[in-house]
Amino acid sequence: MKMKRVRKAMTVLIACVMLSGVLAGCGSSSSSSNYKAASDAAYADEAAYESYDSGAEMAMYEDNSAGSSASTKTTENATTTNRKLIRNASLTVETKEFDDIMASIDAKIKELGGYVENMNGYYGSRYESYRSNKNASITARIPSAKLDEFISAVGTEANIINRSESVTDVTLDYVDMESHKKMLIEEQNRLLEFLDRADTVEEIISLEDRLTNVKYQIDSMESQLRTYDNKVDYSTVTIDIKEVIDYTPVVEEEKTPGERMAEGFMESLRSIGIAFREFGVWFVINIPYILLLAIVAAVALLIIRFVNKKNSAKREAYKAAKKAREEEAAKNPEAAKSAESGSVYVNKPQK
Repeated sequence: MKMKRVRKAMTVLIACVMLSGVLAGCGSSSSSSNYKAASDAAYADEAAYESYDSGAEMAMYEDNSAGSSASTKTTENATTTNRKLIRNASLTVETKEFDDIMASIDAKIKELGGYVENMNGYYGSRYESYRSNKNASITARIPSAKLDEFISAVGTEANIINRSESVTDVTLDYVDMESHKKMLIEEQNRLLEFLDRADTVEEIISLEDRLTNVKYQIDSMESQLRTYDNKVDYSTVTIDIKEVIDYTPVVEEEKTPGERMAEGFMESLRSIGIAFREFGVWFVINIPYILLLAIVAAVALLIIRFVNKKNSAKREAYKAAKKAREEEAAKNPEAAKSAESGSVYVNKPQK
């Protein structure tokens, strides 16, 4: 569309030039020859643009057809020869020596030419029951050719209780992207040739816009291809590590009821022994708190005993006074009656 508009604009410009020449009074034979020359130039330019457009379109069509057939053939060959496989693995392991296994895994990763992509670990001394709570999670990138060797090395250093692997085949996507990239590079080279032969500003702007778009697509595909190459060359391995006292037993065959009862009984005895041991550990750790509680309890007990003793003395004195009054009343009943009547008279409320 842009080329058609350019052709029309140039035709109108040439017609205006010819018309101005005619109006200026150049009606001679030279004017006629100039008109004929200008017309021929206009037709020549239009034919050149048509040949440029048709040639470019035909070249693009032929290249696309060739690229499609080449892509199909390349894809068919790639499916049977060099495959692009992305391997990932995940491991859950137990260890009795947390610090040793961490150092060993790090050394093995470096030895095989890999690197640690992410690591998150807890190295504190907090315990859950009698088990240590040290744990870590490692995400490593290992060369794909040495993935099995790395997993075997981890298995010799720790107890693998869970293992999973996945393989993703990206061969077809990779080959198609490479073919598309080659086609874009060829188109870029043709556009550069056209840009060298461009005569007008409109042509230059149009070609540069297309070149920018093609360059962006090429860069994007190169980035995706590098990502594929990295994932194919280096496998991602995720390792979850936990420190334990005893490894999780692996059941190889079903056990008889007698064997299960014997193992259960021994496990119960072992649990009781662990409980006594942990109680001893807890008691020794908490001796300061126990002593503090004992002192507070002793002080409270002394205060209670002192208060009770004081109250008991008051009760004894009251009982002794009451007993003395009763004995006095028994010896002299008349005095007791007069004292009683006097006390009643004195305590009588006044109206």
